[in-house]
Amino acid sequence: MYAIVRDLIDECVEGTPDVWDFANEVSIIGGIMINRYKGGDFFQPLSFETRVKDGSSRGKVIDLYDEAFGNKPDLVGVLGSEEAVANLYDRSKRAKL
Repeated sequence: MYAIVRDLIDECVEGTPDVWDFANEVSIIGGIMINRYKGGDFFQPLSFETRVKDGSSRGKVIDLYDEAFGNKPDLVGVLGSEEAVANLYDRSKRAKL
């Protein structure tokens, strides 16, 4: 589900080129909410990037995740394989709605 929403947001930004008429930079944070029985809910960030106006509809993408949160979480145990983790982060294969 995360990849589907991430790709939808990408398409919204790319499909709204006039966003750059009103902003020079757009920052996007994405992740999942983990609902826990005890201890309160938890937000696990999976991406954090800024897009800077560069004349394209997408903007220049700058990955800020490592700077803000450190290393990405090890999701192999949750997703089952390295391939599944790679697919989660691979934007060249947009999720199909």
